[in-house]
Amino acid sequence: MLSAYGICAQTPSSRRASIEEVLELSQIESITSGIAESLMARVSALAGDLSSEEQTHLRSAMSHGFIQDDLRSDIVEFMSVEADDDLVADVLEKLRTGATSKIRRIEDAYSPSQSLEEYVASVEVSMPSGERVNLIGRWAAARSTGDFYIILAEAERETAHEVLRALRGDAPAFVALSRAEYDREHESQTRMAVLSLLYRFESVSDELLKEAIAEYESESGQWYIETYTFGIAEAVWLAGQRVAHQLSEDIG
Repeated sequence: MLSAYGICAQTPSSRRASIEEVLELSQIESITSGIAESLMARVSALAGDLSSEEQTHLRSAMSHGFIQDDLRSDIVEFMSVEADDDLVADVLEKLRTGATSKIRRIEDAYSPSQSLEEYVASVEVSMPSGERVNLIGRWAAARSTGDFYIILAEAERETAHEVLRALRGDAPAFVALSRAEYDREHESQTRMAVLSLLYRFESVSDELLKEAIAEYESESGQWYIETYTFGIAEAVWLAGQRVAHQLSEDIG
């Protein structure tokens, strides 16, 4: 029987292929390509005084643990387990031809006349209309932008503790953000995201934004945002485990 979206129930392999395309259209490597260096910096800051030998061991282990294809495969696996075929099909259709895809094409083609820093300075003098700011805020909320960056940062921070423990045999205990700390960070990340989006979406109409917000606020849109976010966090944790295992073998 055909589903509501005109496809047959997917096999595990076809579901994975659909999710692979979802990640491709989401430009996943713009997120994952910088994680290894970010984690290196976190481990170094946590340690405070890595020796040249420790840095060599760490870089070698990171090169084994954070292979882009492995990260992507782990994200696909996570999203596949949490997948519903109809939701995947709906997300894929929106990313291919929906308002979300139209905004992506506009954003890719846009050549702003000023830098982000210049734009922020101009905004401090003359803010966009309240309606526009609220609309961009709705976009950020629909995409859980503040939560996304905090969850990814916390996954990196916890992984840094695991990696340092494998490198040196001990590390400070990881302490998760308190509720108050989370809320403050969420407010800060959301504020920065709204400013960045106002800049990047200058040539995107309010009408198109409203259509894209509706796509993200839908059941399939919220499934996508949640599984995408936690899929990346899971991939970071698994990569950290590979790094820790490699360090254990290298150092003995």
